[in-house]
Amino acid sequence: MSDGRKRFSGSEYKKRAKDKEYKEIKVLNKIPKLSTFFKPTTPSSLNAPDNDQQHDLKTIDDKEMTKCESNFVINNLTTSTLNVDSDTLYIDNNDPAKWIINDVTRDYVAKHGINQNLNDDFTCSKREYPDKNRFLNKSLFVRTRINGEVQSRPWLVFSKSTGSVFCAPCRLFGSTHLSTLVTIGFNDWKNAVRKLNEHENSIPHKTSTVALIERGKTAGKINQEIVLQLEQETNYWRNILKRIVATVRSLVIRGLPLRGSEEKFGSYHSGNFIMTLELLAEFDPFLLEHIRHYGKIGSGNTSYLSSQTYGEFIQIMAEQITKQIVEEVKVSKYFSISVDSTPDVSHVDQLSFIIRYLSKDGTPIERFLKFIANTGHKSEQLADAVFDTLNQYNLDFKNCRGQSYDNASNMAGKYTGLQARIKEVIPLAIYVPCSAHSLNLVGISAVDCCEKSTTYFRYLQELYNFFTASTHRWEILLFYLKKAKCVKSLSQTRWSARYEAGKSLYTSWSEIKNALQAIIDDANEKPVTKFDALVLLKPLNTIEMCFMAVFWNEVLERFHIVNKKLQSVNIELGMVVELYGSLEQYISRIRNNFEEYERKAIQICGEIQYKKDKRRTVKRKRQFDETMNEVITETGKEDFRINVFFVILDKLKAELVRRGILTRKLFLKKTRALIEQYPNDIEESFTNECLHLRDHLFFKSDKKRSAQELCQMLYTDELIDIYPNVTTALRMYLCTFATNCTAERSFSALKRVKSHLRSTLESDRLNATSILHIESEMLRSINYDDIIDDFATKKVRRKML
Repeated sequence: MSDGRKRFSGSEYKKRAKDKEYKEIKVLNKIPKLSTFFKPTTPSSLNAPDNDQQHDLKTIDDKEMTKCESNFVINNLTTSTLNVDSDTLYIDNNDPAKWIINDVTRDYVAKHGINQNLNDDFTCSKREYPDKNRFLNKSLFVRTRINGEVQSRPWLVFSKSTGSVFCAPCRLFGSTHLSTLVTIGFNDWKNAVRKLNEHENSIPHKTSTVALIERGKTAGKINQEIVLQLEQETNYWRNILKRIVATVRSLVIRGLPLRGSEEKFGSYHSGNFIMTLELLAEFDPFLLEHIRHYGKIGSGNTSYLSSQTYGEFIQIMAEQITKQIVEEVKVSKYFSISVDSTPDVSHVDQLSFIIRYLSKDGTPIERFLKFIANTGHKSEQLADAVFDTLNQYNLDFKNCRGQSYDNASNMAGKYTGLQARIKEVIPLAIYVPCSAHSLNLVGISAVDCCEKSTTYFRYLQELYNFFTASTHRWEILLFYLKKAKCVKSLSQTRWSARYEAGKSLYTSWSEIKNALQAIIDDANEKPVTKFDALVLLKPLNTIEMCFMAVFWNEVLERFHIVNKKLQSVNIELGMVVELYGSLEQYISRIRNNFEEYERKAIQICGEIQYKKDKRRTVKRKRQFDETMNEVITETGKEDFRINVFFVILDKLKAELVRRGILTRKLFLKKTRALIEQYPNDIEESFTNECLHLRDHLFFKSDKKRSAQELCQMLYTDELIDIYPNVTTALRMYLCTFATNCTAERSFSALKRVKSHLRSTLESDRLNATSILHIESEMLRSINYDDIIDDFATKKVRRKML
């Protein structure tokens, strides 16, 4: 039965099938390729036809198509579907000498692999030598290592046309390599083993091999264009971010503000960040082009040139440094803490938190962690802030071995001070008062011990105030001073400033007198100015004032040098005891130097009589019951020696003994009975280790070593396993603070970071900027790529399903 459909003959069916196939190919040719939607990544990113595509060409039977149709299909397939340029020659994969070195060839070899042509006839590789003829041997395609293992050489390819061998990776990617394995082919079979070994161990060969492998990971994939374009975009933005990170790092290291009143390129009111980028762009065309395209596009567009971007970079760098510090503390295990507070420019009290520990080579390190705002001044509030900070960084309380603060009662209080509250929780956290601060208190107590001493330092400040109150007076002073020391001001916090002020008066005594006398003799000066100059000139003509200048100059010089030494990070408790003891001996020795100081004073001022000797002796009326013996009266010299000179020296020595006795006791406590004091840290074999170490040092050197030098020797000579308990004791000892000067130095950084221009800086940004500025050495060691990777991780929008 008929189903109603028209039936065709076999030839008609074949004709209709051929027309249908032709129409499908024509439609496919009109469809745009995937690569047309993306920018070209290389000048020639075309692929050569592979075996499957060549088979597709042969599927169209030329005998069954008209000549016109056949030419149309083949032309469109070869130019569109296969994406091959008309001027690109076909690649002869079997002969490397005929390779056309371009991206097409590189992609083709990377995708299909290297054909070494091992089955070819090697008779064409004949080379004549004076002794005999030599040919290529298959043994050159493998390498026998020194341990007997046989390793193939997949990179070596035989060329039948030249009868030589080539290095495929170097021929494709090593254009600068001048070896014959790259250029014309290698056929020196007599020296082949040595030459091939040298080539495969060379850096250009390894670099080219890696490049071929990386090329093969993307070549021939359907998303090759997308991958290459993504790599280009990634490299572009990474290069931009490197310049931004470098700019931000350079500015925060110096504590400079980044933001200005405007965030516009080309504006005179933009901040340091934009100003630095504009400066770099003058010499960097890449950055200049980026700023030209993205500098004024406004918000909502990606440019990475805004304040939000560099703010995130600051936070990332601060987090990396903090993380590194905490990791170093945990590796060191033992640490000590120190805190001190000061108000900032916005009248917010900032508590500086400092931690001390030992590095991997046994060197003490003091690091700044953070500023804590508005903690209060009561010891209970300070203790809570300390414990909260330790918990924030996951630092174990039990490993804290020391604490150091100033001598304020809320810090050093024996019963309710901060050190007492911390010792309740951490009994082994020994409190060490700041030795440098204690030395300042020694000097302050000595200054206030007698009227003459107080008058001398008050005179130094009045002299400075008089000359600095007017630029005219200052010019007169500079005219007479010439190369001498200029007058200095006192300081309530820096005792070294008193030394500088006293030294300026001592070295410029006559010049200051001449400047004051010139002001008095000047008829154009105001009467008030002349009177003030006269008041200041009178003390300079007395031996008492000159004696105080000579005496305090030498005493303060010794105190100043010791104070500088005490402020060092490498200072240890044993050295503090020695320095305090040396000052005690110095004060005792100069007790007999009164005549020498008097001689110098007379030589400077020219006056030989004391004020008391110039006054008229007041005769007292004798009472009726008094004897007639003659009353002995002291001379001005004896009175000054007893009531001024000796009083100051006695006060200095008494305060040195009182301030240094606590440190001395702590030192003896840490060097005796350590096993009983630290049962969980030091083992019973500690005594034997000390005896063994003593003999070791005796035979090694007679040099006296400090605790720090001894600890560094144990680390350097890798003797920690032999003396583990000695090393532990030294680590606990060296990690203990001797001063809290690092906390006070952080206050200087706080003034630079939070200035009047940045008085509204938030706490998080303040801490991030401060740690980058204070720990600038650590910031310089951070790699740009690590910062950018963290930034990319935080900014990525992709979510894991």
